[in-house]
Amino acid sequence: MQEFGMRRVRIVFISLLLPVLLLWATVPTNAAPLAAIALQEGRTYDQAHNIGYIDWSGSAQYVYITHRDGTSLPPEEGGTFCGSGCSEWVTRLGNGGIASGSFDRDVSYFEALVEFTREGGVGTATLQACSASMSWYLYNGAGNTPGYVSMILAVPSGCRSWSLSASGGFVDFRSIDVEYSGPPNTATPTASRTPTFTPTITRTPTATFTPSLTPTLTFTPTMTFTPTATFTNTPSPTPTPLPPQIIGVVVCDLWGDAGWCRGDETLELTANDPQGFDVTITGDLNGVPFTCGSSCELSLPEGTGTANYTVTSSSGRTASGVSTWRRDGTPPNVAISLPPMDGRNGWYVSEVNLSASATDVTSGLSNLNGSIDDGATWISFPIHFTDGDHQALIHARDVAGNEATVSRRIRVDTVSPDIQITSHTNGAVVQGDVLLSGSLEDMTSGPEGGEVSVDGGTTWQPVLLLAGHWSFIWISGEVPNGEYIIQMRGMDRAGNDSDVSTIPLTVDNAPPAVSITERWWIWEAGTLKVYTNHFPIASIQVTIQDSQKRWKEVTLDIDPGRNSYLVKWDRRFGDGTVAPSGEYPVLAVACDVNGLCGQDAGRIVIPEMATSTATLTPSPTVTSTLMPSVTPVATRIPPTPTLVLNTPIPEERPKPAQLSMPFWQVIGLLGLFMVIASVSVIDPRPKALERLGETFKSMSTRTKDDSIENKEIQEK
Repeated sequence: MQEFGMRRVRIVFISLLLPVLLLWATVPTNAAPLAAIALQEGRTYDQAHNIGYIDWSGSAQYVYITHRDGTSLPPEEGGTFCGSGCSEWVTRLGNGGIASGSFDRDVSYFEALVEFTREGGVGTATLQACSASMSWYLYNGAGNTPGYVSMILAVPSGCRSWSLSASGGFVDFRSIDVEYSGPPNTATPTASRTPTFTPTITRTPTATFTPSLTPTLTFTPTMTFTPTATFTNTPSPTPTPLPPQIIGVVVCDLWGDAGWCRGDETLELTANDPQGFDVTITGDLNGVPFTCGSSCELSLPEGTGTANYTVTSSSGRTASGVSTWRRDGTPPNVAISLPPMDGRNGWYVSEVNLSASATDVTSGLSNLNGSIDDGATWISFPIHFTDGDHQALIHARDVAGNEATVSRRIRVDTVSPDIQITSHTNGAVVQGDVLLSGSLEDMTSGPEGGEVSVDGGTTWQPVLLLAGHWSFIWISGEVPNGEYIIQMRGMDRAGNDSDVSTIPLTVDNAPPAVSITERWWIWEAGTLKVYTNHFPIASIQVTIQDSQKRWKEVTLDIDPGRNSYLVKWDRRFGDGTVAPSGEYPVLAVACDVNGLCGQDAGRIVIPEMATSTATLTPSPTVTSTLMPSVTPVATRIPPTPTLVLNTPIPEERPKPAQLSMPFWQVIGLLGLFMVIASVSVIDPRPKALERLGETFKSMSTRTKDDSIENKEIQEK
């Protein structure tokens, strides 16, 4: 009996030891078990991956982020409410990455806290429990700070597995919540007294177990084997020694699109030994070896790469891990293509096509486009520009989310400026300093300047330009009288030249030349000569007046058909008064067709002796010749015109005519002789005889001229 009893004790001992050995054999050698332990009721934070409650597959890593929402930090991190913002480590699943686990029993409530963000590259989260699933796209363009939201899923009855996956980008989550609908699973004793150990291994001893013996076997100081009817579902303790642990986390301070880091990126390695042995970390970054102690932080270069690392404990055990990274902090390189500028001052004078290209050697180019409305809309290249002042934006983005924006100002003006001469009308008569003016307008680039020519385009002179109006002073007195074609041309800031605008103007600065005998006797005739200065003579007027304004002046209008005239006076003023002896001013005025007048003055002398002798009355023939046809007097006769002689014209000489002496002249000559003889008697000096001879000679000459003139008048 005693031997049989000892055998039964050995059987019980083996039965109890075997499950312990089997559990020991299944202890993982790293922080991510192949089959996760069933979730405990309540909230399980994502770091439970390190103790076996959450499995990872595909792209998965820890990232350090800041979020603001209605959640709180885990108790071990202080439990701070995140309404004003919190920073913590969370799990990031890359595109295709999966986090998964299992349920202990039927679930009444299940949720995952996932992050909504406006960060580029975020994807869609899919939460699945057996046949039930739901998906959320986690991009939120409204907020600046990420926030966590409960993703709630109804779990079918009997379902014992769950998963959270990322597609189209990354997905961040921080916890899993579960509530079960029934009591925890328990072991049920059988009538044959065969104990069943759950949840991992079930063993049935072959020997018959009698509860009344109640043997107590203690394998460790913390374990007492006491068969009871109910067993607690508690994981078996981990035997020692265990291998070291190492955790590698890729940290980025600015995440981009598609799992790329756009800022500084580091690999943070932390290792420890459960038994407290010293550890050393070794590894390589894309083949470049490194060594550090129990923890280190390694900067990761731009590009893609793989980090291999191994922790070695002084106990001789090791553990390894692998992390990958993708870093691109350099924006694309943008190149712009424009034609050479064909205008001036930064303007094109022809329509322009803008083209652009971009390259990115790390993550690659994602898109390239342009905008001409300050980014409101984007279009593809090339972009065609017509007249106007344009601001173009060229935008390039790489796969990582780095952006480059370049602006170009493109100014196009293909239209010539418009020019007009508004100061004068065609054919206007001008004199002196002439102010020429007009408008010079350009609606795009604006007017830049203008030039004027008064010599048919041979020479050009700049004009004064102010606010779209131009002006130029032409000193017309420097050119002879005549007609001139004024030409004006302008240019805009882009370099477009206008058409030439023209206007004809008439210059009339020099009046007709007028010459009259300076002084002559009443019985003589004064000679009036008029010479044109380019323009025909419109009127000739001779005025004889009393210097004391006692009697009405007499005005003679002479036909301007000739250039030489004889002026005689019958001594009568305009009111019929016979002029007494004295000197009377004579004013001769000639005006051209433009109203510009020239003048000259002379004097008629009536000696005192004429009143004591006979009154000389001109013959009717001569009187008729003194009154030519009347023509309208020009209105532009100045009050005191001056004589301007430019080109002397030879005096017309009358043809020789046969001398004839009218009877009245003979009578006058005899009377004169009597007067001279009387003077000679009074003054018997020899000089009196000389004066008498000179006077006679003069009278003879003048009588001859008068006879010739009378003959010409009679012939007419």
